[in-house]
Amino acid sequence: MKAANATKTALIIIDVQNGFLHPTHWGTSRSTPDCEENIALLLTAARAHNKKQGGGGGGGNPSFVAVCHVHHHSIYPGSLLHPGAQVEIDGQTLDAVQPLSFARPEAGEKVFVKNVNSSFVGTELEAYLRSQGARQLVIAGLTTDHCVSTTTRMANNLRVVSAAGPGGELDEGDIVLAGDACATFAKGSFDAETVHSVNLASLNDEFAQVERTRDVLRVVFGV
Repeated sequence: MKAANATKTALIIIDVQNGFLHPTHWGTSRSTPDCEENIALLLTAARAHNKKQGGGGGGGNPSFVAVCHVHHHSIYPGSLLHPGAQVEIDGQTLDAVQPLSFARPEAGEKVFVKNVNSSFVGTELEAYLRSQGARQLVIAGLTTDHCVSTTTRMANNLRVVSAAGPGGELDEGDIVLAGDACATFAKGSFDAETVHSVNLASLNDEFAQVERTRDVLRVVFGV
């Protein structure tokens, strides 16, 4: 994990959409109560960092953080993440595929729409990250064991932040997963926190560095 001032960094926010607000559709319980607050902190820090650099989430400045939003649009009409699906929360009817209010993209931030678990399949995310010269990813979002895990694994396997070192050796870059800025739901007989924790443990050191949001804020963004 490195400072964004010194390493071209991309923040990838996955599937922070209204459909996941449904209280029972995805499971009987959900992990990580502070997930949304932590995602908001990461977004705020990245945007503040970019403002100090004099611009938005991309461009030619290597110190800019490339802020990327990934949204799921299912091809299955019965899905709560199908375009046109709606969810009722606290008496309000919301478009299920729209992002939560705090995670709405701002000018200069890229949006990638997928219809499978991986943020790299059927999107231009890989090409964009390579075009930006990204050497570090910070990943957060929903859900830990599905789209977050799949995206993290593929980022590693595709070597999207890797580069050849001065002697020709492979420098793999950094893939950072903010573990407390992800969440998932109960699966089968396993409660949500167990599913979340086991999946983070499986990713850590093999596909990514699993870190706490407060440490990402301190090291990457200097907050």
